[in-house]
Amino acid sequence: MITNRILLTTPCYPYPSLPANDSLTDATGQRFTHGDDIFSLVSHTHCYANHILAQNINIPATLLEYPRWNNFIEEVDKEYAMIGISAFPVHLDMVMKMCTYIREKSPETKILLGSYGAQAFAAQYDEETKKKYVDHVVLGEGVRFLRELLGEDTDRPIQQKVMPKCGGAPAFINKYPKG
Repeated sequence: MITNRILLTTPCYPYPSLPANDSLTDATGQRFTHGDDIFSLVSHTHCYANHILAQNINIPATLLEYPRWNNFIEEVDKEYAMIGISAFPVHLDMVMKMCTYIREKSPETKILLGSYGAQAFAAQYDEETKKKYVDHVVLGEGVRFLRELLGEDTDRPIQQKVMPKCGGAPAFINKYPKG
């Protein structure tokens, strides 16, 4: 039975690495302290867009950040009304795998794709392929789009009450920074 709630997620692991084996979730290490030898910081960056979306709609939202496949299917099997995936272009193979699973297990669920991955998806595929995998490709500001889709007031202020903590540390001090 479909319930009136939304799942917001990032693509599942394994994540592709960038050139020089950089991580997509380590903005500090690859942008700010890259190549600083022992002074290079490693960090973890949350998907803030999904947190902002969840805090600015009126239906219950569940967030998954960087889930493993088993965590993802466990949530999808709960049959959400909508599932939104926020992705980068390098994730499109995994996103399509995720969408295929959603279509098989919960065909009534509406699938939304946002962030830079949505732009790449929209540019790369024809209309028939897009509809096979995704119901809504979100290009532009997500809160307004989601509120409009849900029939909510699109003019109320966007709020950011709580954000997850990120962390960074030199790799030799702490392999897994708190965050």
